[in-house]
Amino acid sequence: MKVALISATKASLDPIERAFHEEAPDIELIHLLDTELLSMMEKEGSLTPNIILRFSSLLNIAASSEIDAIQLTCSAFNNITSILQPLYKVKLFRSDEAMLDQALVYERIGLISTVRETPIALTSYLQEKKANVQVESIVDSGLIHLLYQGKKDKHDERVKEMIYQMEGKVDVIVLSQYSMEHIADQVTCSTPILTAPRAAAKRCYTYLQNQYSTNKSS
Repeated sequence: MKVALISATKASLDPIERAFHEEAPDIELIHLLDTELLSMMEKEGSLTPNIILRFSSLLNIAASSEIDAIQLTCSAFNNITSILQPLYKVKLFRSDEAMLDQALVYERIGLISTVRETPIALTSYLQEKKANVQVESIVDSGLIHLLYQGKKDKHDERVKEMIYQMEGKVDVIVLSQYSMEHIADQVTCSTPILTAPRAAAKRCYTYLQNQYSTNKSS
């Protein structure tokens, strides 16, 4: 089985690859990366036709590569799945849906984000699934760029500050970017913290196993 990973930032590559190796080591992975997508999103602020067209070019490459599923890794672009899924036979997975479904067992959800546009995509998904959910958000716009500048320690310390700022105000804390996953193990927090990569890999793998079983039985 083969899965295409669609990324708009290099910071998400290691977390999702590690997650698949842990949860589904027999899955073959191919990476498709376009870092200009994040710059476009930050400049335009939403999923414009230009962004959708550029993103679809990655999906077209993936779909022509004999893959069994496509896994997005960048949360700011997740709403694009509902727009483009009808155009593809292969399943498109949001980067965060498994994690957010876990979060929905709670009433008050806190989002920690390092990309300005991310809370919009996550909040819309949460409210569509559960209309009365309460969502709090702390975002440090552009903080993710510290990772590209080699300032990982500064990035991580700021994320920890955001976590502690949210602690106790919600029932669960969601780390919106894959690039924050490692920080969850570095903090002592009374509020549960959820991260996305392993949950995403596990859901994708479960889907593929079910598809394989269905096809085999038919």
